[in-house]
Amino acid sequence: MTDFSTIKKLFHIEKPNGFSNGEMQIVKNIFGNLPKVFMDYYAELGKIQSINQTQDSLIIPERFHYYNHNNYLIFYTENQHACVWGIHKDDLSKSDPPVYMSEDQKIWNHETETLTEFFTAMAFLQAGFGLEFPGNTFYELEEHELEFISKNFKNKGFSFKKWLGGVSFYGNYDDDVIVLQATNQLFYAANTKEHFAELDEVLSKLGTEL
Repeated sequence: MTDFSTIKKLFHIEKPNGFSNGEMQIVKNIFGNLPKVFMDYYAELGKIQSINQTQDSLIIPERFHYYNHNNYLIFYTENQHACVWGIHKDDLSKSDPPVYMSEDQKIWNHETETLTEFFTAMAFLQAGFGLEFPGNTFYELEEHELEFISKNFKNKGFSFKKWLGGVSFYGNYDDDVIVLQATNQLFYAANTKEHFAELDEVLSKLGTEL
């Protein structure tokens, strides 16, 4: 089974809640072979709303036929359908294939090196909205404030290359996240009251509230 421990710690997940092999047969019937990481994620975490449906959406098995594409298996969509993410059909035999993003389903750009990286980065992005204690406020930062973030908080090690001009994630605990978009916009959340208070004490004083 793929190691999703980073996501589990972030959302305090203790038990799997995913789709059965029978439920996933719909997808197999359309695409044939599916990547191991893809199947593992759907089996272990696919039905957890806070990770997969809070902001953007993991496509559930019975809806895959609505996202039919000649060259890509589309499995994730932005909340207003501004973009989708997919796996190229030539990569479906790979265990942990790269992921591509498209705003028009015609031009596709390389988003993450692996599917594992994508699921983890998306979990951090969803966490900004879906953890127990979200900030619910966006801030626009100056250059020196961006440097403050990078010096005082650990980079989570996962990111988006293309979506929103690039998105990176910071935080000093397993269950917190600072979401930093390339547009210099920041928001944050944590899954414990204490960790959120630490974030809020510092970050609410930075930048301009949007």
